[in-house]
Amino acid sequence: MSSIENVSTIAIPRASFWACWISPVFVIAYLTVKEATRRWAFIGGLLLGAGMMALLAYVFANVRRHGEFLPAEVQASLVVHFGLVMTRFFSAVMATALACGAISTELERGTLTLVVAKPIRRWQIVVGKWLGFAFVLTLNQLIWLSVIEWGAWNRLGDWHWGVWKAGALGLLYPMLFLSLNLLLSVHLPWIFVALISLVFMGIGWSETAMRNIGTLANLPRLLTLSQIAGYLMPTGKLARWMVVESEVLDIVPKLSGPPGVEMPIPTFADLLYIIVYIFGLLLLACWLFGRKEITS
Repeated sequence: MSSIENVSTIAIPRASFWACWISPVFVIAYLTVKEATRRWAFIGGLLLGAGMMALLAYVFANVRRHGEFLPAEVQASLVVHFGLVMTRFFSAVMATALACGAISTELERGTLTLVVAKPIRRWQIVVGKWLGFAFVLTLNQLIWLSVIEWGAWNRLGDWHWGVWKAGALGLLYPMLFLSLNLLLSVHLPWIFVALISLVFMGIGWSETAMRNIGTLANLPRLLTLSQIAGYLMPTGKLARWMVVESEVLDIVPKLSGPPGVEMPIPTFADLLYIIVYIFGLLLLACWLFGRKEITS
């Protein structure tokens, strides 16, 4: 038997499932976390959000009505409600700032081109970046929720568990914009991705506004547009879940909406749609990036 035949009979060890499929994803995620936490957008957004929520707690602690301070339970409910509103806004902006150029900008710089040239699947790059950004955004959310809890604690002298129940659901909010931005950044420059993300933010916000106006003015077509907006960007569905789980409506029922308009009861179908929406966009981003032609 020749030496070539001897070589051909040697069994070449195959890489393990972890080394082939999982490890590259976590390597990309780790590098993404390192890069994201060095950005001024991350540090500035984190500090700005925490500062605004602390200011919110101070403001509601000094609000007077008919010359008297509001009851402690009402103060805590207002801090929690409007604090969670601010977390939704800041988390959406943060997700957009971090992920709007995650693929297109790095391809222009050539850094991602070097990674693509290595023996790593393209979907692993997208999923790794998603996990890395998701970790950073979750860290942000936990810090902001801690500030809100501190504000409620100062009013009540006890834990307000609604903050954490609503905050757990609120983790889905930045993930909506993270998946959207990763998908758009496959083919579009970061500036267009950011602008489209802002448009989708407006679409999600307009669902509640159109529903309230359509109900008060009895405009069926506006109510239909509200439903369409809710499916195009389901942030309103998630916001309603957060309002219910935050346990503020028992103290301040008016936070559910303007007089004469009943807030739709959130359903598990809404949560399921939001989860499918997030991972559907992520899968579409993986598929599009896999088909994208990249020149070195």
